[in-house]
Parts: sequence; structure tokens; C-alpha cells
Amino acid sequence: MSRRDLGILSAILITLIISRIIPHAPNFTSTAAGLIFAGAVLRKPHFSLIILAGYFLCDLLINNTLYASNSSSFQWTSQAIGWIYASLLISFFISRHLSENLESPFKLLGISVTSSLVFYALSNFGVWNEGLLYTRDLSGLITCYIAGIPYLLNEMAASVFFTVIFFLIYWKTFERPSSSYKEVVS
Repeated sequence: MSRRDLGILSAILITLIISRIIPHAPNFTSTAAGLIFAGAVLRKPHFSLIILAGYFLCDLLINNTLYASNSSSFQWTSQAIGWIYASLLISFFISRHLSENLESPFKLLGISVTSSLVFYALSNFGVWNEGLLYTRDLSGLITCYIAGIPYLLNEMAASVFFTVIFFLIYWKTFERPSSSYKEVVS
């Protein structure tokens, strides 16, 4: 791993941890943006697993300190973990696949929105599938998706916000964007 990649990975992980631990609107974190950015810039699949490991460690910390009063036992994961992590991995691979020739910043916006929609669809399905909050029928599934809309909007806003921040810092630090980027960024 190069020093550049290590620096970028460290910045993503630090931002992920801080954005998840400090008080924030539900789902307004840098998680998806970090994976989008890593998919576009770092590209190698093992980076996504390192970021997910950081996400998992953050989950352990949050679930067993901030939410510890809700449970008397150590909380490793939720039953929806597979759906959540799958959606985050998909974000990485969407970005990796679609960002090879980034000629427009609007492509980043599209990747961010698409990743948010994938996260919404899969994570809400996972929550519904747990059977703890919603009945396991079509009515329960619809109710789960409706209840998730505010989280989707926060996720989308965070994904766009942090993706823009990650790329602007990257472009200013490591690589100059093409002329089409300069027109939008300037």
C-alpha cells in the first residue's frame, strides 16, 4: 500500500468514525461517501473491506456504549447487518465501475444518489426481514419503506455532501480535475 493510499484510507476511516460518533441527524454520516470515494480513487476491493471493518468497529463502540442502556448484554451486530454491509459494498463497486472516466461532476452526484437508493432498498428490507418492528407481510414491508423515507433523505444529503468534500480535497491535494470539473468547482 502506497503512502498516498494509506493517507487516503486513514482520512476516510477518521471521517467515518467522527461522523458516526458525534451527534448527527439519523443516517447523516460519511460512510457511503467514503466507499464511493474509495471505489473511484483507491479502486482495489480490499480497501472496501478495510473501511467496512472500521464501520463494524464503530458499530461495536456505538452499540455497546452510546446505546448500552437499551441492552444488558454485549451487542455484536443486528440481524440486518448482511443487508446493510451488502448495500455498502455495492456502493463501492458502483463507484469503481462507473468512475473510470469521470468527465462530469454530475456523474458523482448520480453515483451518490444511486448508492443512497441501494442502501435504502436493502437496509430497509433487512429491517423488515428481522420481523422485530414490522409485520412480515406486504403491509409491513410498505410501512417499513415509508418509515425509512426521512432516513433516505438524510443518507442522500450526507452522501452528496461528503462525496463532494472528499473529492474537492483530493483534487486540491493530489490530482487536478479535468477542465469540465474546473468549470463546476470554480
